[in-house]
Amino acid sequence: MALTAIVLLLGVYLYKKFNVAPSINFDALELYDLDTNKVAFKNLKGKKLIVSFGASWCPNCIDELNTLKKIKDTQLQNVEIICISDEDFEVIKNWKEKKQYPFTFLKLNSGFNSVGVYSIPTTYIFDTKLQLKLQEVGFIDWEDVDVAKSMVELME
Repeated sequence: MALTAIVLLLGVYLYKKFNVAPSINFDALELYDLDTNKVAFKNLKGKKLIVSFGASWCPNCIDELNTLKKIKDTQLQNVEIICISDEDFEVIKNWKEKKQYPFTFLKLNSGFNSVGVYSIPTTYIFDTKLQLKLQEVGFIDWEDVDVAKSMVELME
């Protein structure tokens, strides 16, 4: 009985750690643009935002950003897409240039684990008032027209 309870608690803990997007105080994040200038999240107010925590080595992150790139000019033309990585500046710059992503890339000064991100991609959707509308762990199929439409509607 005690072993079952321990296994159950461990399962719940691991599920929440790796499958539930953490609540993040975005204003407290130490973020830098690719020119090493500090960026305050609050300065993004007024824009519809997709914020994705990702890395250049993550296949699901690459797939999701490739999909966002495909639909940026059609379904997401009024949406700012931000990719936050904890990799070195040069790695992030090379990734952005190699893939020719038209997004804003920011470097998180600390590791993802320090903000509770243990699985990537982890995506956050904000409206123009910087109110969090959705937080999701894992690949989002943005090419599904209904998915993209509902995500944009959340940002209204």
